[in-house]
Amino acid sequence: MGKGGKQVQKFTREEISKHDRQGDKWIIIDGEVYNITHWARKHPGGSKVISHYAGQDATDAFTAFHNNKEDIRKYLKAIHVGSVVETDIKTKHSDIEHDFRRLRETAENMDLFKPSYLFYAVHLGHILLMEVLAYVTLYYFGTGWIPFLVSVLLYSTVQAQTGWLQHDFGHLSVFKNSAIDHFIHFFTMGFTKGASPSWWNHMHYQHHAKPNVMDKDPDVRVEKLFVVGEKMPVEMAKNKSSMPYNWQHRYFFVSK
Repeated sequence: MGKGGKQVQKFTREEISKHDRQGDKWIIIDGEVYNITHWARKHPGGSKVISHYAGQDATDAFTAFHNNKEDIRKYLKAIHVGSVVETDIKTKHSDIEHDFRRLRETAENMDLFKPSYLFYAVHLGHILLMEVLAYVTLYYFGTGWIPFLVSVLLYSTVQAQTGWLQHDFGHLSVFKNSAIDHFIHFFTMGFTKGASPSWWNHMHYQHHAKPNVMDKDPDVRVEKLFVVGEKMPVEMAKNKSSMPYNWQHRYFFVSK
């Protein structure tokens, strides 16, 4: 029974899996079923990230993306449609899901998710220092070849280091206050690197939501130059693509 005597509707995973298309999207979080059909467009992390789990169990992704899960759950009440039948909850988890959740629990108990503010302060500080030195070098020593190359070396290091630093702030995984993470992410990605933080979030969140899944993870878009896995060869055979994938054994080494 639900609150106020209201009966909570039960669904099997097979029934839920049918709600996986445009205009009809359901997901599972901790054994509860939510209709995200309209909510997906309002999702702060982007509609694609949450829609990739339509018809599926999104518990692990939900846990990974939301630091304060209890604050988020209050928004889920409005889209709650029922629960997964108990037998499905107990029997449908794969070995890899059990292993992953046990690994996460172990990491949490070891405080591996607890950030070092000193580390991030020093990291950001040395990046800003090198960026200043890159400009100061040209200002004091002119634009000759040697000062120019020194400046390029400094600024190239800034760009490379910032790429890694902004990653953690983009994941909102440094501070408990996400507004601070957002601010520093916009500063490092938007100002220092000159790229779009929103674009990075849109693409990178999909990567972590569905890592290495063709057509969902943007990081594995190989544009048909490489035919890998079980799904892509079948698609290529059906579409009769003109891409030179039949020569991939000769150019594959270039990607190494």
